[in-house]
Amino acid sequence: MSIEFTIVILHIIGTILGVGGATMIELHIAQALKDKLFSKDESTFLGIDYRMVRIGLIICVLSGFAFLLLDKFEGKTQYLYSGKLWAKLFIVMFIAGNTLLLQAHAINLYWGSAISFVSWWLAAIVGMFMSNRVQFDFFGTGGSLTTFFSIMLAYIACVILGAVILHYVRRRVATN
Repeated sequence: MSIEFTIVILHIIGTILGVGGATMIELHIAQALKDKLFSKDESTFLGIDYRMVRIGLIICVLSGFAFLLLDKFEGKTQYLYSGKLWAKLFIVMFIAGNTLLLQAHAINLYWGSAISFVSWWLAAIVGMFMSNRVQFDFFGTGGSLTTFFSIMLAYIACVILGAVILHYVRRRVATN
């Protein structure tokens, strides 16, 4: 088994934990909002979900750093100039920052979890773009900088749209 294969498996595991945890958080928040109170059981489930997201984030950051080191040692430095790579790094930094803000109670759970949910899913999708050589460029030039800005514009739009959709879903669940 090669080092690259091991790193890929770890990165996939981290992504599954992060995306799965963020999805479960949304499901558990929606369930808790039905009676507008967080019971002890619901708080326990959310605690498990958040631990799962944190573990996924740590695994993704470490395996992502391992990818960068491996590419550097193997002389594949062209990947370091990829707009998709830099966009994914920024999204992961937003996930990490949002996690810290949630932990410090500097952002409320309602919006922080929506940002986490959308960010994890978009980071996973951008990762699939990277591995499948999918082009993502609103400006049509194919350059790294325009790819980066295209993905970041899509990210901002998805966070806003995702937060609005999750708001309406939560409100609908809470009224039923």
